[in-house]
Parts: sequence; structure tokens; C-alpha cells
Amino acid sequence: MAVPGPRPAKGYRVVLLGSVAVGKTALATQFACGSFPEQCEPSVEELFSKVIEVNAAPALLEIVDTVGAEHLVTLKDLYIKNSDGFVVLYSVCSEASFEAVRPLRERMGRLRGPKAVPLVLVGTKADLDAERQVLTARGRALAREWRCPFLEVTAKSKLMVDQVFTQVVREMEALAPPEEEVPAAPTNAQDTWPSERFIG
Repeated sequence: MAVPGPRPAKGYRVVLLGSVAVGKTALATQFACGSFPEQCEPSVEELFSKVIEVNAAPALLEIVDTVGAEHLVTLKDLYIKNSDGFVVLYSVCSEASFEAVRPLRERMGRLRGPKAVPLVLVGTKADLDAERQVLTARGRALAREWRCPFLEVTAKSKLMVDQVFTQVVREMEALAPPEEEVPAAPTNAQDTWPSERFIG
């Protein structure tokens, strides 16, 4: 009896969205590469990929970091329309970045239509308590309003970083349309031909 091989990883494109300097690149780099970039040069986009296991099944994540793309509205709209899941980020040290996520979510709704959007709301730089401007309770309340998971993370020490991407995979799987069942192949020739009484 043949031993089944490993299951192929299901592919997902996940886009990181948020204001400049909220830590999108740091989050993606720490997750995919296991390192924390001390300085990030703005660019139009960065791509990262990693296979993780969620619910005992492999998932291949293509992570699009939209660093520097905030002013490229058309490009951002393409990301929103054509991706599978989203991580929406703000910095807990920036009230402005928190205020910016609501219009971003509204834009996602306009572009994606009435269907639920797989997303996770993330507050970054949670270790900088002395500089905090956005209380945890406000992020939690917004996530309840959006009916999505919420996490506060620290990319520098990798606190809760992996959980962000595990959660977004679970959201994508939960909101995915059910796969159509493929009809089973006939087991023998009699199943493929009409019986004699129906042959003219």
C-alpha cells in the first residue's frame, strides 16, 4: 500500500496595510526571515513568503508589504481587490495611524463588496508603553465592530508576530466559499453506459 505524500500547501496572498512607519516591514521581516530590521528604506512593495502549518495543514503565504505605496492609490486598490487576506496595522504610539485605519477599512468594503473581508487588526510597537497614545481597549473595541481578530505585537522581540499570520489564515479559511465537490469517477463500465433496456 502506497504511503500518501505530504499535502501540498495551499497558497494565500496576504497584504499588509497601514500608515507609513507603523512597522509593516518589521512585522513581515521578523515573521518570514526571523530578523528585525533596524532601518527600513521605503519602497513601492516588498514580497515575503513562508510556509506555516495551521489546523494541521500547510499554508504558503505570499506577504505583500505596501511600504511607500500609500500615495499610489491605484496600486493599493489593486492589492485590496486581488488579495486573499489582510493585516491592517496601526502603531499604538500614533493616534493618527489609528485614525487612518477606519477609512482604509471603508475603502476595502467599497472595493470588495458586501462579502466579509478576511482581516486581522494589529497594534504594533506594544513594548513602547511610555510612548503609547492608543489604549488596548480602543483597538479591541474597533475589532469587535469589524468582527475580526485583534492583536498587539512587538516585532522587535517577535511577541505575537507568528500569531498574526496564523489568525489571518484562519480568517481566510473560515470565510472561503465551500469548494464544489467533484463527482466521483464511475467504478466500473456498467456505470458509464445505459442498461440494455434503454438502448433503442
